[in-house]
Amino acid sequence: MDAGRRELIDKVAGAIAGQSTEKSVLRVAAELIDGFSDGFNWTGFYLMRGDKLEVGPYVGPETPHTVIELDRGICGAAATSKQSIVVDDVKADPRFLACSTSTRSEIVVPLMDGDRCLGEIDIDSNQPSFFTDADREMLEEVAGLVVKRLKELQAQPGNNSGGGRCFWGFCFC
Repeated sequence: MDAGRRELIDKVAGAIAGQSTEKSVLRVAAELIDGFSDGFNWTGFYLMRGDKLEVGPYVGPETPHTVIELDRGICGAAATSKQSIVVDDVKADPRFLACSTSTRSEIVVPLMDGDRCLGEIDIDSNQPSFFTDADREMLEEVAGLVVKRLKELQAQPGNNSGGGRCFWGFCFC
């Protein structure tokens, strides 16, 4: 992995370690990821709530897709398959849910806790074939850091809601 991508991973790790709420962890991570490349035009999180994805913190223009069914879109496909998906040309992919007519490529990386998808990182670019395997690897590592930090926060005394360790619609056992 190149130095720039390693630097982003290290920045995210350091920055989210200092956050004390789930929302701030996701917001700070989205901001840092978005700042990695001028080619990222929408960078954010979708979070599992029951059998749907709901938009979380993001950087970019407002999205009309605040709730996504698991059988719709590239985000739904990534959550269902529990695999990262890179789409080089969204206009050629019938799963694509258009948020912007200028979007040309997309990457979606699930937030995995074992075999359970808790949400995902979603990034759009206005450039075709923008995302590389190196981007995917970097974002998968960032996703792991985010899940780890959220689990740490939930394990802290006083962070339990109603005796459970739940947030953003998903719970850790």
